[in-house]
Amino acid sequence: MSEDLESNQDLSIRCPACRQRFKVDEGLMERMVECGGCDTRFRINDEVIIRSKKFYPGERAGLDLNRFKRVPLSAAAVPEGMETMRYADFNHPEQLGPTPPLRVIAGIAGAGMMIITALLFLFSGGSGGAFSGMELSNKLVIGGFISILGFVLLLYANPTARLKAVFFGILMAAGVICIPLFVKGDDIIREKGPEPMVGGTEPLFPVEAVDPLEVLKERFGTKPLESERSRLEEGGGVAKAYGVYLTNLVQRNMYTARDYLIREILAAPSSHPYPRDDGNYLMLLTGVEGDLETVASIAGKLGSVVETHPDLGVIVVRVDNEQFVAGSAEKLNDASDPAFYQLNMRELMSIDIDRVERAVERFAAAEPKIYRTDISRMLVELMGKPGVRFHGEIARALLSWAEDTGSAGKAALQAVKRYTTEDIPVPATLVELVVKEQTEGAAPVIHELWLKKPNLWQSGYVKFGEAIEQDVLEQVNAESATLRRSALVILGEIGSEKSLPELRKLVDDEEPSIRVLAQRAVAQISGR
Repeated sequence: MSEDLESNQDLSIRCPACRQRFKVDEGLMERMVECGGCDTRFRINDEVIIRSKKFYPGERAGLDLNRFKRVPLSAAAVPEGMETMRYADFNHPEQLGPTPPLRVIAGIAGAGMMIITALLFLFSGGSGGAFSGMELSNKLVIGGFISILGFVLLLYANPTARLKAVFFGILMAAGVICIPLFVKGDDIIREKGPEPMVGGTEPLFPVEAVDPLEVLKERFGTKPLESERSRLEEGGGVAKAYGVYLTNLVQRNMYTARDYLIREILAAPSSHPYPRDDGNYLMLLTGVEGDLETVASIAGKLGSVVETHPDLGVIVVRVDNEQFVAGSAEKLNDASDPAFYQLNMRELMSIDIDRVERAVERFAAAEPKIYRTDISRMLVELMGKPGVRFHGEIARALLSWAEDTGSAGKAALQAVKRYTTEDIPVPATLVELVVKEQTEGAAPVIHELWLKKPNLWQSGYVKFGEAIEQDVLEQVNAESATLRRSALVILGEIGSEKSLPELRKLVDDEEPSIRVLAQRAVAQISGR
């Protein structure tokens, strides 16, 4: 049968000239052929045939073939008296190839972490070591966790030697857990007080009294507050300094909270926040004329007051950061949305003055449909708050929202007085609100404005009617030509017969504009 296999195979030959190899059919034996490489003609015989030595598995030194099972060439019947050869099952690929790198790394990691933990317990668990103060139960928990993790990694790294992995894993885990039982560190003394002497009631060592006030000073870091209070006491004034200790405050909201406290408590601009541990702040408020309770009620609007310490002048406030978040911009600006009025009312109570101003502007442009009483009341209260500088927008909103004419007018008049005292230009809408409400005591204030800028305040001042006739009549001979002309125009609208004698004197005035305005005023009064 082997001879038949050989006869069907091709012959391997080599050209005697160029030494190039070819395969030809066995039927060309002893026949002339021509080389395809160098065109040399030669005869196929034993001299040009390349013969290789046959070998069977096991005859060579290479052991790679031993991994493959040997299969007989034929399935002939087994002779009697002989036992059939049995072949082993085909091996798993993991047993034939090298160990995967992941399993190698897992084995190194598992054994390494248990060895390192054992060394740490051995050399750092003794007296004075890094783990000397750790309780035994904690050491056992750490050792147990490392042992379980290392044991699992060793099992994973040795799929073909599970028994060895289990043996060495248990051995190493036992070592890690047992070391803390024999290597003990320093005992942690947990005592509430000094241990008394054996034969008496006095403590072994004298105990120093702890001042609770000093503990609070250390907790809040009140040195800046103490220095400021000493400075104010030396000055002899009535102003005081307080500290608001803010907890749970997000850093981005710090300056908004600072401005709110300074504005509402009427503190000096030099008031400053001091950072403290755990993200807390000590807000030092200086130049305050109110008492501690007033400061606490105002500061409590930032969240909730949790502690008050009158001896230190410190109020602890837990801040609610949700109130620093504005509502939906789309709903806040859409007057047709049902939530428009409610959301903007909430904005009026915001501690952020910029959000309050934007809400006032939105109300000034909106129609008073719902919540009119509440919104007008909030606007009036806002008019009198310290630190508010957008009275013109508030007055513009109150012109359409105000129901209680008296309170709105009084608040507007107080704002006008503050503007005139500080010599700041008065918003026109603020004067318009005062004039519309005909607030008591407003005429003298508006009169002073009219004297400074007659053309600007003439239209508002004239609405007070006959009540201002005498004051206006006194200005018909003023040095300012602008003021004289404005007075003649006002008298022409509100004047009575008592103004005619003075007006007739001006009919022949040297200035043409004065003569014309005087004649027109006389005609208007006479025609009424």
